[in-house]
Amino acid sequence: MGSSLRMLLVVLYGCAFIAGFNENLMNMALVSIMGQFAIDAVVAQWLVTGYMIVVTVVVACMAYLYRRFSLRALFFAAAALNIAGSLGGMASGGFVPLLLFRIVQALGAGVFIPLMMNVVVERVPRQNLGACLALGSSMITIGPATAPIVTGFLVSRFGWASVFCVPLDFGVLFAILGWFVVRDERQPVRGRFDGLSALLMAGGVTLLSVGLAAVSSQPVAGLGEMALAVALLAAFALRQQRCSHPLVSLKPLRLRAFWPAAVLVMVTMMTYFSLSVVTPLYFEQAAGMSASMAGLMLLLPVCAHAGAAVVSGRQLDRRGEWPLMPLGMAIALMGLLMMVAGALLPVMPLVVGGVFLGYLGTGMLLSPSQTAGLRRLSPQLHSHGVSLMGMALQLAACLGPALYVGVMSSVTGAAQQAGAPLAWAASQGFGTAMAVAAVICACGLAAAAAYAAFMRKRPYGGPEDEAAAGE
Repeated sequence: MGSSLRMLLVVLYGCAFIAGFNENLMNMALVSIMGQFAIDAVVAQWLVTGYMIVVTVVVACMAYLYRRFSLRALFFAAAALNIAGSLGGMASGGFVPLLLFRIVQALGAGVFIPLMMNVVVERVPRQNLGACLALGSSMITIGPATAPIVTGFLVSRFGWASVFCVPLDFGVLFAILGWFVVRDERQPVRGRFDGLSALLMAGGVTLLSVGLAAVSSQPVAGLGEMALAVALLAAFALRQQRCSHPLVSLKPLRLRAFWPAAVLVMVTMMTYFSLSVVTPLYFEQAAGMSASMAGLMLLLPVCAHAGAAVVSGRQLDRRGEWPLMPLGMAIALMGLLMMVAGALLPVMPLVVGGVFLGYLGTGMLLSPSQTAGLRRLSPQLHSHGVSLMGMALQLAACLGPALYVGVMSSVTGAAQQAGAPLAWAASQGFGTAMAVAAVICACGLAAAAAYAAFMRKRPYGGPEDEAAAGE
């Protein structure tokens, strides 16, 4: 790779880190925000879930946006939105303005992540693709993993508004660097934007998140909202197949080498984001830790996740999907089971060890899942494959916190109404939420083993991959 490409990747990796950091920017501030604005955890978590919903919709639009606009235009539009959202969030005096500026941040993040992945898939030599995508994926996941650590100290010392300093400062830095290194090597192509598809996606993801958050406390309403969400998402998928100008092509989902990888990305990210959101709440409410100490408890798991992501990307380039992918999912499942036992007994060392294994296992699995699916696509499907993989990632980031915070809040509230102290009630809620996560992860383990075994019989680079992907 040339020096210009390396510098471009450094800037785009940095922007992907900012986008990931913003996803968990508010986690350590939720308790303070709940107290200041007199709201409960279900309302407060929309600062996380609402952000994820908007990112998911923007990612779905990126297959069109990447073809329609230049790399430089997209980069600086995303940078401006990130800076504006950070400044507005810092100055917000109420919950509604804070949520609106989080949405502005999300508009920028939704561009940054697929922009980086598209450049990697298009410009990096194939023999280095796994390692470069692993670095990109690690930036996406290290961002939200380090956010609780950094913002925990900021919240404890300077208040919740100070967390916006991080994306603001880094956003300005990378915008300045981008002025010198972000250049275009392609011509934009005019096309028609399908606004109806974007509305169907936005409505479906929003209702699905609302339904998952409510189903544990209001089963009838929650299930009804989820059913309507499924109908809207089905209409979105049907429109992509019948429309002459789809928002994102679903052709990659016809490939057995692609769609299971996208499913594994969803399972992995649901587990990962559930840990990043509910673990700080557990440490603060059940263990009585300060926000800074709760963030510090995630330092070692974050390092394990980052190291596993880089090593697994290189191993995928060398040895393929087996046994790397099922091993990562098995380690994550073991961690979740340890957290369930540690919360319900309660034994804090079991919870801490389980969190470590959960981060380690998801780090081993996420990057190989993305790379395994994307590297089998032909060039004309790259942007659509990146959008679909990004949608899977962000959809999981929407659904995971909504589901697990909803379960935790419902069980914790019921235990408190029965007379249990907050610490014990929070332990019960956390243990129940992690039990639900373990069931989903167990299904993911079976899928990872089947997919890795299938891919073992299809060495990367076979001519049948290119023919199938180009259909």
